[in-house]
Amino acid sequence: MRYHRPITFLVFLVFFSCVPKAFLLEQPKLVSVYFERKIKKLENNRSRSIEHERLLIKTRVEYGFGIIMEQADRLIDDNYLEGLNEYKKANIIFNEAKDSGMSIMSDRYPEFNTWLKKDAQIDFKQEDVSDMYWLAASIGGAIGSSRGNPFELINLPYVGRLLNKCIQIDPEWNHGSLYSAMMSFTTTRSDLSETMLRDTVDHYFNKTISSSNGMDAGPYLTYAESIHKTFQERKDFVDKLNYVLEMDIIPNSDHELSNLIAKSRAKWLLTKTDEYFLE
Repeated sequence: MRYHRPITFLVFLVFFSCVPKAFLLEQPKLVSVYFERKIKKLENNRSRSIEHERLLIKTRVEYGFGIIMEQADRLIDDNYLEGLNEYKKANIIFNEAKDSGMSIMSDRYPEFNTWLKKDAQIDFKQEDVSDMYWLAASIGGAIGSSRGNPFELINLPYVGRLLNKCIQIDPEWNHGSLYSAMMSFTTTRSDLSETMLRDTVDHYFNKTISSSNGMDAGPYLTYAESIHKTFQERKDFVDKLNYVLEMDIIPNSDHELSNLIAKSRAKWLLTKTDEYFLE
């Protein structure tokens, strides 16, 4: 994809560091330029350390979810082919992150791939949690962006296995991020009855809210989309999204950027309410 850039990249870096993030989210093309340049720079570094590799994985996943998938979701109804191209772009990025994450874990634990298939035991350490979390996120992104590709869907159990192990090791890691991820994972499971689905999602929702002190908008957004929309609970859907819109944004906090993205998505979802609900 080509972008027409009215300013130089150097000016954009200054712009990115000074202008409120809320404004930047309204300029997806500029943000895409920033992420693509950052990824290319990381890829071209010949002396890539493991920390360098971790940053590249994290950057790819954040770009995939925060920018490309958001664009794809909004395009797919109005311009199917353009939306599909965005999903394909995201899928490539997620799979690159997944391959790097698998490489990191397999280098550390040669039986890691076998462990994923439940055919081996590994004594993981607390320092493995971050790598396993980002690997789970990249696998989940690859599945979501594949639009139901069965070759991607078969990897879904790996996401749950990784997240469950992380929760066993360090349940409060990163202010409830593991609970939030497990909440999203649970909503993809087709083996749960409605009662079991609601109970499990409620469990992780409450855990996430407690661990984040109610400062993370993500769980409310996930609940609205995956539970209230699925089970046609229009009022609860609208209430959850309005709650997200009313949440305060604390500058430079851990949840600042993710909450801004959540607010932007909540605003868009509210415009689709009449399409989502029969009554």
